[in-house]
Amino acid sequence: MKNFSIFSILLVFTICACTVSGQKNREIKNPFFVFNNGLNKQGLEFIPYDDQAKLLKKYGFQGIEHRETKGILELRDALKEKGLSLFADYMQIDIDKPEPYLPDWKTVIPQLKGTGIILWVHIHSAVYQPSDEAADPKVVAILQELADYCKPFGVKVAIYHHVGFLAQKAEDSFRLAQKTNRENVGSVFNLCHFLKTDSEENLEKVISLTLPKLMAVSISGADGGDTKNMDWDRLIQPLGKGTFDVFRLVEFLVDKGFTGPIGLQCYALKGAPEQYLPQSSEAWKSFKARYASGTNALSKVEKKEGWELLFDGKSTNLWRGINQKVFPSTGWKVENGDLIACADSVNGGDIITKKQYGNFILKWEWLMETKGGNSGVKYMVMEGLGTNKAYGYGLEYQLLDDKNHPWMTEGKMKPNDFHTLGALYELYSASPDKRPSPLGLWNESQIVCKDGKIEHWLNGNKILECDRSTSDFKTKIAQSKFKDIPGYGIIPKGYILLQDHGSVIHFRNLKVKQL
Repeated sequence: MKNFSIFSILLVFTICACTVSGQKNREIKNPFFVFNNGLNKQGLEFIPYDDQAKLLKKYGFQGIEHRETKGILELRDALKEKGLSLFADYMQIDIDKPEPYLPDWKTVIPQLKGTGIILWVHIHSAVYQPSDEAADPKVVAILQELADYCKPFGVKVAIYHHVGFLAQKAEDSFRLAQKTNRENVGSVFNLCHFLKTDSEENLEKVISLTLPKLMAVSISGADGGDTKNMDWDRLIQPLGKGTFDVFRLVEFLVDKGFTGPIGLQCYALKGAPEQYLPQSSEAWKSFKARYASGTNALSKVEKKEGWELLFDGKSTNLWRGINQKVFPSTGWKVENGDLIACADSVNGGDIITKKQYGNFILKWEWLMETKGGNSGVKYMVMEGLGTNKAYGYGLEYQLLDDKNHPWMTEGKMKPNDFHTLGALYELYSASPDKRPSPLGLWNESQIVCKDGKIEHWLNGNKILECDRSTSDFKTKIAQSKFKDIPGYGIIPKGYILLQDHGSVIHFRNLKVKQL
């Protein structure tokens, strides 16, 4: 992460022939600005630029986007007086026209020297269909000419992708930026338009593709699910609203080293700016605080409440291999504050806590790296059972990339059955309303086990509950593949286990509180 300083210098010892490294300073430094449509909305009277600057300052934003050339220099001056910035301008390019963009831009661009403004250009054509690469040579020639004119003035150009436009998808933005081959030309990632044209599960893949050229990002609150068929009022909400966890997207971007500006899309929002800008500003502050809270550490409140840290980001000395006295020498590693099942050619086997737990709350964060990956967190785990000494028997909170797992793609597993994410494996299914983060982003899970009652939680929502003392629970065990395991699921206490199932999965913030 190129924008973070390392405050814990690399600590060297060998676990799975890997390096154990300290955590890095966690801070979101990206500028946060408002789209032009956050203040200048249809149906509302125009807000004078000085008043726009006052509102932005009041609500804690660092600037705004403009639209084309009219008034841009007046806005620049009003922002500058309040210590704010003009981050972007929404500029149209129509490749079918002899003059593809406003001639005024050749006059305005030299006057924007020193602002660092990004012209995020939206590209149009009646001749070519959206995402048609046949248009690329014509687009690239226009972008190169514009970029070369902008360069002496420090003005950048980024391709804004938009549903129905020639550059419709984030991949189009990246492809055109690459082909233009200019230092001051980059790509954009626009969350609402990504969700409208793609699937959540491809989020990590698309952002990883565009990162080398990524110049700016737009976000908003949004719902998750079948996003391609959602209306804009569900894909563009005040930040902090909706079921899609935008924080995890921001966290991923910052973790990967993205330092560019992030803009708040406000297109579909109802009402006046005073209604939705404060909500979004507070959500952004909460993102920054959540990110800065660090990993693998207990807060003062957690310490007071009796939480124990099971992993400090460096050492594995609270864990050992199941049926072993030591931590496995292969199959696991500690890296950048994560405990990782690293899918070695020879698995290390499951690992368990050195202590046993009865009534407890366990919470942890996890990131599945392997597409179709499989793992789990077990509890009430017993040792010395079965012929496979690297495998542990216990109740399991299933961790699975449901959509891409071979059982699902081959029809051997039904959506949301008791083998899928969040299930009590083999016994109880999780709620169909569970909301996992897209593959490659972090999730937060929790298990509550008290007086026989069990709860599974995912990303702040309870997705399963059952009772070990009921006949239903005992019947389900009797009908499962664990029916011949003595004491399975009903012992009063046992170990907590992390599963090595041949997939790359990261764990962090492993915390337990005994009840």
